[in-house]
Amino acid sequence: MGWLPAVGEPEKQSKTAGPRPPSERGCTDVLCLLAFLGFWMGMLVIMAVSVATGNINAITYGADYKGNRCGQGAYANLTKTFYPRIDLDMTEQAEFIAQGKPWLVRLYGLCTDDCISERRVAIGEEGQIAPVERANYHWIDKVSTPRDDLQESWVSVLPEISILNRCLPYAQEEASSKIYCYLPTCTDVGVKCELKGSGDPDSWLLANHADKAEQCQVTRTLGSSNSFANYRQSVLQTYVTGQLGSFFGFMESLRESRVEIGVCSLCFSALAAFAWLVYMRYTAKVVIYVMIGLMFSTLLTLTAITFALSCFIENPQVYDCAAARLDTFSYSGVSLENLTVFRAAFFICLLFFIIFTASMVYLRRAIETCIAIVREASVVVGEMPTVFALPACACVLAVGVFLYFIYIGAYIATSYETTWAYFDANDPTSLTDAFASDGQNTLYFMALYHLFGTLWALSFILGFVTLSLSGGVASWFFYRETAELYPRYPMLSSATTTVRFHLGTIAFGSLLVALCQLIRVVLEYMDRQTKGLQESNVFARFVLKCVKCFMWCLEKFIKFVTGYAYIYTAIEGMGFCTAAKATFVLIMKYPAQIYINHLVQLILKLLMSVTIPLLCGMICYFWVDAKGKPDGMYGAIVTVVLAFFITRIFATVYEVIIETVFVCSFRDRDLYGARHTPPSIRVAFGFEAAVKEETAPLVKRPANAPTAAPSTRTPAETSTHVAP
Repeated sequence: MGWLPAVGEPEKQSKTAGPRPPSERGCTDVLCLLAFLGFWMGMLVIMAVSVATGNINAITYGADYKGNRCGQGAYANLTKTFYPRIDLDMTEQAEFIAQGKPWLVRLYGLCTDDCISERRVAIGEEGQIAPVERANYHWIDKVSTPRDDLQESWVSVLPEISILNRCLPYAQEEASSKIYCYLPTCTDVGVKCELKGSGDPDSWLLANHADKAEQCQVTRTLGSSNSFANYRQSVLQTYVTGQLGSFFGFMESLRESRVEIGVCSLCFSALAAFAWLVYMRYTAKVVIYVMIGLMFSTLLTLTAITFALSCFIENPQVYDCAAARLDTFSYSGVSLENLTVFRAAFFICLLFFIIFTASMVYLRRAIETCIAIVREASVVVGEMPTVFALPACACVLAVGVFLYFIYIGAYIATSYETTWAYFDANDPTSLTDAFASDGQNTLYFMALYHLFGTLWALSFILGFVTLSLSGGVASWFFYRETAELYPRYPMLSSATTTVRFHLGTIAFGSLLVALCQLIRVVLEYMDRQTKGLQESNVFARFVLKCVKCFMWCLEKFIKFVTGYAYIYTAIEGMGFCTAAKATFVLIMKYPAQIYINHLVQLILKLLMSVTIPLLCGMICYFWVDAKGKPDGMYGAIVTVVLAFFITRIFATVYEVIIETVFVCSFRDRDLYGARHTPPSIRVAFGFEAAVKEETAPLVKRPANAPTAAPSTRTPAETSTHVAP
């Protein structure tokens, strides 16, 4: 069979077996590239307009109850904002919080030079505290001062944490405890009796008599705690201040453990992921079959459990079926008998178990083929470690795009800022809705345009990485033993070719992905805004959930197609539509192999994403604990999260390599009799007899030519044995 002849392949056959050289390529999907550049010209216009009309200080600095911006103008020296009656404000405007619109809550604020630290309200030895009094600089006197000034000064008893120059109080509590020896008594031991006035005059403090501690048989622990709070604070404020106190402790713990977190989450995770991928060439078969066995065992166990709970065979020693018939399961207003739920779950589990078992047995040859591809992908990682350089640079660029989104988004959000008046519970008209301005529609349009441009840019970056990686891996596949054709810097050469010819194709594919993502964001917004309707209308909730599920599936499918389309573009220089057609033909020709490949990729990704981050988190925890630093668990959690993202980057690169090796193998078989395919894949694929010199290869290496990429293969991998 030819190399996908039905998809509009260029009529002229390439003079080389591998990726088409620049001399045989042309610019693809130029109009899409122009559209991308034009859209980003619009992004720059929105940036200019939002920066000119917005006021980012509205986010970075608070305002007092008269609308004066702290840190600006006459209040330049008063950069912080404190809220002396936050408890009453939150109680009076609780309906906004209940509606899920906390940004509409207006707090009575005053500007100040600094937030209150713990030292300024420290609890003394006798449990006393020194309140901090702050004056209301708007106060004139009781007669001429406006009603909304409320009072001349305010007293604060809680320490505060500064978040965006807003001083938010958090709970302060100090606890202490002392351990006394109850028996034997202090008289029996011959030490001073130290517990007085509690009915136990003969008890003695263990900490003061460490040399006698071994004689103690019964101890008594006495503790005390001191905490301060506003008398009228609401339940909501109690929760908020408590959470802020926990957040402050969390941030302090991270500051103390920043070195350990950085080393474990960045260095250890990267080294572990790289070592994992390299050594998969030796352990791929064991890992894949063990994980398939675990999946088989899990499905079998779930099927057995749901069968027992379904009461097809009643056994009171296993499950009380009589009681189960009386119990019901309720969700979203729908009630079903437990037996009905369990029986439905049983048939679903049984169906998945049968499909999984049958497919694994029937596709065992495809599994062996996938194992060979995974091994070759690990060989690529070992011989071309530079494949991770481009994704690393792309991650930095993606972070820059995300920060741009946040920064310009802040300007957009404040482009039509109104002057906020303090909310008066007796005058509901005192609250002005931020979006009830003449620029409401324009603001929405700018925000939506800015969001879509960011999604498009992030998808574009990922597409560039995929296409460039595919070109570099394809060069390795076809030219690894042909010095005169193998690029000196394959990744740099592939990236250069991508920039010269195929940015339009990337713009096309990333546009489709970004459109799906934008629709999903809009649907999520609609879901959150229609909670009340969904609670009263089951059909509306069902339709919305179905549409969200459909868009999720569509996005996954488009990402799948664009991923393979980028590979075809990297090899053949095709436009996006032609490459997408080639992808569909590939799916139709090898559906079983593609299914197994993606199942194995999912297994390896999950395994990497769980084991490596957890290992890094454990290392960080024990390292922090060994140094005696507080709350090592906080640092371990942050390490796990950061290591997860690092690991996913390596896993994504590995997926691209696997898919590229797969496409190149079948292309080489169809066009060149598998003469460039590594022996291990030829054996697994069951390709025809080994390539012989008399078959007149397209490019023949001189007898004394050095190899371009030194091989690190084992003797078994370099064997010329081919399956009959």
